[in-house]
Amino acid sequence: EHYGHWVHSRAAGSTAAGPYTRAIIARNGLLALSAREAVYFSLNEDDQGRPLSESCVYELNGRPLDARWWSITLYADDNFLAQNTDNAHSMDASRAGNDAPWSVRISPVRGDATRWISSREARRGFIVMLRVYNPQRDFRPSEQSLPVLTTISCAGETP
Repeated sequence: EHYGHWVHSRAAGSTAAGPYTRAIIARNGLLALSAREAVYFSLNEDDQGRPLSESCVYELNGRPLDARWWSITLYADDNFLAQNTDNAHSMDASRAGNDAPWSVRISPVRGDATRWISSREARRGFIVMLRVYNPQRDFRPSEQSLPVLTTISCAGETP
């Protein structure tokens, strides 16, 4: 399923997933919890439909989600955390503030960002994973309820 540029697979964490689906999930490194425990959304393209790139600066803006907790994590093009020493691979709800709109910069350098996820050494084609833990029964994802990614700039090109 698609929600804007976010992609959600009902197979991740589903007991109904067949052996091929489970093999693909295992190959890509996603150790999914059951769908009642967590819902996963991935983003692998920018607001123009281009693959996410380390050479760009992005801003992700969102509102609180109807869940006990949520997190956003960046995975490099090999589906593992980017190989850098920035210690800025993810952001969780406790850092965003539970009741207020939030934003996080995704870029290879922090700059003046208050909240930052490092894309250094992530290369071209990285993904951003949104995990929604213990979603409320009435949690209904939509393009309007999920965070929005905006391309701020790209080195050597115009966004």
